[in-house]
Amino acid sequence: MAAGGYVAGAIAFGLHDPLLISKTAIVGTSIAGGLWLTFLAYLYVLFFAVCVLALAMLISTFTDSSLTAAIGALVVVIVMTVLGSFSYFDFLKPYLFTSYGDGWQDLFTRPMVWTTIVKGIITFGAYITFFTSAAWLRFRRKDILV
Repeated sequence: MAAGGYVAGAIAFGLHDPLLISKTAIVGTSIAGGLWLTFLAYLYVLFFAVCVLALAMLISTFTDSSLTAAIGALVVVIVMTVLGSFSYFDFLKPYLFTSYGDGWQDLFTRPMVWTTIVKGIITFGAYITFFTSAAWLRFRRKDILV
């Protein structure tokens, strides 16, 4: 997707130094630097998606329907996002993996804010480990094993 976007953008607008949405240039970043930042942003979002996938895998061990697992994971993500948006639940925000879903945007700020990115990766890793371990334990207890 990124490669297609870059090729289409290069054809339509030409190759230029990367700009932020606010139309300000990212200081000290070349075209190659913009490609690298885009790659890192896609990697960060991939880690977030794997976290949601691990949640869906855990839910799938409790049901026989893959659609139920996908919708269940989507519902959990929406509920976590809504909880994180209310100031009343600010105490939960550091523990919700959805709070760090847009952390990739900090890659495109100057100076770059690494704390949010690192906290997001650590949170994603913890949730992935928990969801995958719980799914494995639940699956091991199912009666379909040999």
